[in-house]
Amino acid sequence: MRIIRIFGIVVLLVLSVPMMQAAVFADVAPGDVIDKTNWQKAEELLPASVLDWVKKGDFVLNIGELAYDEKEYFEFNVKESLTANIGRYKVDEKDIIVDAKTGTPPDFISGLPFPQVDPEDPKAGQKFLYNKHYLQFNTGNQDVGFQAVWVGTGGFEREIGAGWIAAPMDGYPGAQSIRNPDGIQRYTLIAVDRPYDIAGFNLLLWRYKDERQDLNLSYIPAIRRARRMSPANRSDAFVGSDFCIDDPNGYDGKICMFDWKVLRKQDALLPYKSKNPERLTRTKRGAWQTTADVTPGEYGYQTEGWQGAPWAPVNLFWVKKTVYVIEAASKDRYYNYGKQEMWYDPDVRFPKYKIIYDRAGDYWKTMMIGFSAYGSADGKMKFMLVDIQDIIDDRSQHASLCENASKRNLWKLFTEVEMDDFTLSGFQKYCK
Repeated sequence: MRIIRIFGIVVLLVLSVPMMQAAVFADVAPGDVIDKTNWQKAEELLPASVLDWVKKGDFVLNIGELAYDEKEYFEFNVKESLTANIGRYKVDEKDIIVDAKTGTPPDFISGLPFPQVDPEDPKAGQKFLYNKHYLQFNTGNQDVGFQAVWVGTGGFEREIGAGWIAAPMDGYPGAQSIRNPDGIQRYTLIAVDRPYDIAGFNLLLWRYKDERQDLNLSYIPAIRRARRMSPANRSDAFVGSDFCIDDPNGYDGKICMFDWKVLRKQDALLPYKSKNPERLTRTKRGAWQTTADVTPGEYGYQTEGWQGAPWAPVNLFWVKKTVYVIEAASKDRYYNYGKQEMWYDPDVRFPKYKIIYDRAGDYWKTMMIGFSAYGSADGKMKFMLVDIQDIIDDRSQHASLCENASKRNLWKLFTEVEMDDFTLSGFQKYCK
């Protein structure tokens, strides 16, 4: 009997070794460096595509933590809406926001429409993404520049420069006093200014609050014509890059044009550029502006001796948080993307990864999104801004990296814009 007992103890000890090893590989902590030698530690915390990059040595992940509480970096009216708007709105059968009592679209929504979202709610996916859109509305009018940098296996290829001017007509309290007879939710104008071969390509968006399709106009210099785009065109490549027109900020399309489903809740490693809030300054005209000291994005193709992918970020760090994975599928059968999976951070109401499949259901591209805190020196102004927008096409082994607020891109928020620019006649002055 004693021999049997000893044999049983030995067997248990032997069986426990792989279990103990699995436990070691089950989690990460600040200070860890995850690479191809220990990728198992992040195995359940990353999209399969990102984990594969780590396995191959294309990416190295530095695990860190934030030195601030993200929930403190919402504008005052957003914080106010977290209690004032509880139960106030719902999503109807057309996936449009309506008043929960009357069932009719509200004239104006201040802050976030859905402070509390039950992930079991059949409309949870729509509510999560509406919150994402409205959070962006609450930085008011925007006048920002950006560059899309094309990177292939050989490194840098080309760069395009453009401006993004947006005027939200909902969410942001400053818009409430502006006449809005057309029921617009947001106006947006994108103007490409370089290089010379595509300079002058412009886009104008009118997004309606109700179920009407977006009004999208594009001006193409080669034919010197402005043409109306269909919603399916929003899945076309943006001036030949790896981005499509709906990709900015994770998803920039109309919510009711997609079917949404919450797949699961899980822990995830999410990308960040700075452990501390970035700084804001006040302009003479009262806008809030980013500074030239904002943390720059740095990539493999810029780094001497880097052995990973040329489009891999080398100065990011990853923070472990809880996300909801949401599946989105376009209702338009001509949309170029098939299903998309968004890894949505409920703390900041923003997607941090988007996994894109083709219409046959095969994996295609991955987008990484960062959303970070910005604040004034006196702490009186605080808000969140997107600061990472990188998309990698694993089929073509190519990437497009977006340079957001930077030394050469001083972003203006809560700024003045010329509302006439968003009219059909005002758009013409950009179309030359």
